[in-house]
Amino acid sequence: MIEKSATMNALCVLQFFLLLLLLLIRCNSVFGEVEIKCTERERRLLLKIKDEFIDDYGHLSSWGNEDNKRECCKWRGIRCDKQTGHVNLLNLHVTDCSNINYMPLRGKISSSLIQLNYLKVLDLKCNDFSDQLDISDFIGSLKGNLSYLDLSFSHFGGRFPSQVVNLSTLQYLDLSYNNFLNVRDIESFSRLSSLEHLDLSGNNLTASNDSFYVVNKLPSLKTLILSSCGLEDVHLPSSLSYLNNSSSSFSSSLENLDLSANDFSASLIYKWLFKIGKNLMVLNLSANPLQGSIPDEFGDVMFSLEHLKLEFSELRDGIPKSVGNLCELRTLRMDYNNLSGKFEEFIGNLSGCSQNSLEVLSLLGNQLSGTFSDNITRFSSLKELYVARNQLNGTFFETSSAPISILNILDLSKNLLEGSLPNLSSSFPSLTELYLVGNQFTGNPANSFSHLFNLEKLAIGNNSFEGTPTEASLSKLSGLKQLYLSSNSQLYLRISSDWIPPFQLDWLHLESCNLGPKFPNWIKTQRNFSFFDISNNEISGTIPTWLWDLSPKVTFLDLSHNQFSGKLPDLLTLLYGCRKIDFGFNNLEGPLPLLPSNLTYLNLSKNRFSGSLQNICKMVALMFLDLSDNMLSGEIPSCQMQYHGLSILNLANNNLSGKIPSSIGTLSKLELLDLRNNSLSGELPSSLKRCKLLELIDFGDNKFSGEIPSWIGESLCHLSFLILRSNEFYGEIPIQMCQLSKIKILDLSINNISGIIPECINNFSMMHQKGNLTTAHSISYFSFSHPAGSDFGNLYYDARVLVFKEGRRYEYGRSRELLRIIDLSENKLTGDIPSQLTNLSALVALNLSRNSLNGNIPPKIGLLKELLSLDLSRNHLSGDIPSSMADLTFLNCLDLSYNKFSGKIPSSTQLQSFNASQFIGNPLLCGLPLLQKCPGDKSSDPSQPTKNASADTVQEDEDEFEKWFYTGMGIGFAVGFWVICGSLILKRSWRHAYFLLMINIKDWVYVMIAVHWARLQRRFRS
Repeated sequence: MIEKSATMNALCVLQFFLLLLLLLIRCNSVFGEVEIKCTERERRLLLKIKDEFIDDYGHLSSWGNEDNKRECCKWRGIRCDKQTGHVNLLNLHVTDCSNINYMPLRGKISSSLIQLNYLKVLDLKCNDFSDQLDISDFIGSLKGNLSYLDLSFSHFGGRFPSQVVNLSTLQYLDLSYNNFLNVRDIESFSRLSSLEHLDLSGNNLTASNDSFYVVNKLPSLKTLILSSCGLEDVHLPSSLSYLNNSSSSFSSSLENLDLSANDFSASLIYKWLFKIGKNLMVLNLSANPLQGSIPDEFGDVMFSLEHLKLEFSELRDGIPKSVGNLCELRTLRMDYNNLSGKFEEFIGNLSGCSQNSLEVLSLLGNQLSGTFSDNITRFSSLKELYVARNQLNGTFFETSSAPISILNILDLSKNLLEGSLPNLSSSFPSLTELYLVGNQFTGNPANSFSHLFNLEKLAIGNNSFEGTPTEASLSKLSGLKQLYLSSNSQLYLRISSDWIPPFQLDWLHLESCNLGPKFPNWIKTQRNFSFFDISNNEISGTIPTWLWDLSPKVTFLDLSHNQFSGKLPDLLTLLYGCRKIDFGFNNLEGPLPLLPSNLTYLNLSKNRFSGSLQNICKMVALMFLDLSDNMLSGEIPSCQMQYHGLSILNLANNNLSGKIPSSIGTLSKLELLDLRNNSLSGELPSSLKRCKLLELIDFGDNKFSGEIPSWIGESLCHLSFLILRSNEFYGEIPIQMCQLSKIKILDLSINNISGIIPECINNFSMMHQKGNLTTAHSISYFSFSHPAGSDFGNLYYDARVLVFKEGRRYEYGRSRELLRIIDLSENKLTGDIPSQLTNLSALVALNLSRNSLNGNIPPKIGLLKELLSLDLSRNHLSGDIPSSMADLTFLNCLDLSYNKFSGKIPSSTQLQSFNASQFIGNPLLCGLPLLQKCPGDKSSDPSQPTKNASADTVQEDEDEFEKWFYTGMGIGFAVGFWVICGSLILKRSWRHAYFLLMINIKDWVYVMIAVHWARLQRRFRS
């Protein structure tokens, strides 16, 4: 018993010591992590590295000498070895390259970095090291135990760092998208025997013909990315026999291959892939001119594929059935090709084993037609389906016996689908994102989505939905984050003011949803907005103060085209993160408020703001500024010229005075400058010639003076619209103006310009080409991520151009691209009209009136076939009106009055249709439409018996024809009347159907009149 007790005690003691030992080990590991410290030497090296950087955004604020910052292993981007404390990771990837709020480190790479002897991971991605002229020596000095090196998107230049091959332990290497010079020799890359990931995208490899031979010698390579390298068929091996060499292991190890955005054609690339691609899991051939169809055997050879991208590749027809046999295929993206045929047939070719594996199918921007049938429900693993921007038609299928229970995303935007939506929860119960924008759907959509309990993004704008969705239809969508209902003119969103939604939206787009006249009060419950648009809703009154407290994250705020009144508070702190503000077309008044400094878009046009422009001086990030049609006064401040990214500047129709600041030349990205209808004066500053991207200048209706500068023609080669009308310019038209080959509208009217019209005017090349709306250029000034797709995520500014014709003002938006106009009226021009002007065959309007031109109208004026308006009145022109003018068949405005023309007006239906007043003031002119007859004109003689007899015979024939015509018409009417009315009297069902049709027609006419009357009222109010 005693022995047993002793044994038990010994076991207890042993257990105690074991537990104590484990506890000590645990404590040692825990406290060991806390107590790891970097060496003093490496801490100082890191601080020297920091000193070479320009850290505009405080990314490295945790690096320092202060007591609370001395432990460098805790600094941002630093990781230390847990045992030795040596720095083994330096990650300075501090910003997102694709984010418009790009916030990189700048400066140079310090030589101290190469003294970090234990560094294994170095990531310098997405910075701006353009000051580093050459990094070859730096790369060559890095220590050999580095396994991960990423220098992508960092603006490095100079020689390609071929010394990287000395880093024999590298497993991951990314040198993509820098500014290296041409890469000629990459043969030495074969020495990186441990390399698993290689990305050389964005480097020019056109001079390197051994690219594919070299990578074939990398036995461990799994990922090869050569996107945008200028590669083409000639870079593919002329013989594929080397792939059969036993020493070749590239084809067996490679899993991920990206050759997108090169110039490979289908003839060779597929042959090469079929040799090396049997183990490929990821293949990207997007943006290559593959043209034609995918080979029939593709799916039989590439049987390991899981992800296939063939976007922007000029593919036609459909897809071979063999692709349906790719049993591992999870992603298929074929966006923006020329795929045609029926959608049902396309998915039918995927009906092999891939229908059980496919998770993502994207066919955006093709020409697929047919219906959206329930065949899609056979894809049991499908999570994302994108078929937007095709030609699908018909109605949405009703229900399915086999719903896709895991489909999360469905995008059918921009098709031709119509009819009412069914209850979508029966076919797609798990939908989280639904995009149906830009179709022809009708009916009340509320019942279709109200049971999609997982829905987070709903975009059904730009349809013909109608009805009144209420809070009840939205109350079940507790996870909703983005709501886009815009531009459904018959959809009335009527929600109780005291309703508290169960969701928190970050995106609300309710443009043209009939929300007014009161501001929707339920919106004040939402606190996460980043995008907020309730424009064009006839909402009136003052903007509620709680709107400014909605969300600190709001970046896009649009209240335009309403009837808001009152003053704005200072928004500098209230909307400090906002990038786009559009309050245009309202009745807001008072001085301009203080606005967020990082604002990129500001539109306050068509309001009643007054005072100076000083409050906009701190918005250094502006790309778009439209303050037109207000009551602003004072001078244009020079501070406004610090907006180095500004593309659009519109200050038209205000009361601004003074000169244009000379600092305007710093706006190097300016494309549109509209200062029309102010009281600006002085000469045009020569610094404006540095704004070489300008496409539109409108300085009309001001008090500018001086000669028209020659640098306009010499420096502003992109100029398409130049409007200097109604100023005080004098002197001659500079010959350099003829260098404006892209000019479409030239308006120098109502000035004091003298001299002759330059003969080189036919150098206006764009006036030789007819305008085309399909190629109309709009300035993209603002981009963002839109839930309805990338097409909706770019904002474009279509300038409004004023054109004066017959004393009336016409305003053109996008249709300005159709115009080709020269207006030099009301000046002091002399000399002849140059014959070269008739070479401008696309000219639409020509106004040379109220000058002192003499000579004749050019005989070939009839070559201006597109001419709609011609005004040569009040000059000293003489001679005959050219007979070729009868060829101007589109002419609808003509004025030749008050000249010295003589002779007969040419005979044509067109010329004789004009009023006589458009020819008066030419005493020697005769012929219709003037009453003055020309010498030799014959008058009718009633004493011509033969002719009269002939006329009587013709009249008798006409009378006989009319008698039988009206007799037949009467009989036909009687028969038709009794056939229809008799049937209605005798057959009751027909009678009911007829009157029901009449009632429906009456209702339709009433609705159409009511809708268009409401639209007309809105236009008058706006």
